[in-house]
Amino acid sequence: MKTSIKEHGFIDTLENAARLLNLQDTHWMVFGGAAMALHGFERGPVADIDILLPSQAAASLSDQFSWRNYADGRSPRFRSDYVLRPNLGPVPVELIGGFHVMTASGWIPIEGGGIQELHVGLQRVFLPTRERLAAIFRLCGREKDHRRAALIDSQ
Repeated sequence: MKTSIKEHGFIDTLENAARLLNLQDTHWMVFGGAAMALHGFERGPVADIDILLPSQAAASLSDQFSWRNYADGRSPRFRSDYVLRPNLGPVPVELIGGFHVMTASGWIPIEGGGIQELHVGLQRVFLPTRERLAAIFRLCGREKDHRRAALIDSQ
């Protein structure tokens, strides 16, 4: 089920995720369609909330909450050490630890840097700046990623 950013479920789920992650001693950032929506580029439905964090933080959360790791290594384009899918509200959440993208130069890690902060409810939420988000999309290289990068670049 897709949810509009204006709908209560998206905001509640994002606030729940931020509350959990802000208690950890790590950096993290919202990514993908949810980041596009938070930047005001996508007003329509948000299918899920993708959050990138360091592999060690994902491992710690997996151990702490007994969350299953869904990372399977089957994609030739993307690799993650961890993909956790905690139930944090009505919108699905994926916590992606150790995210890498395959390029002509080999595997490139997507790490922090170029991050901005905003508040959702009482929680701090971190997401890439528009420029950083566009650069990550270009690196990911799928058709939808190129469309998103072009949309950001056009603003």
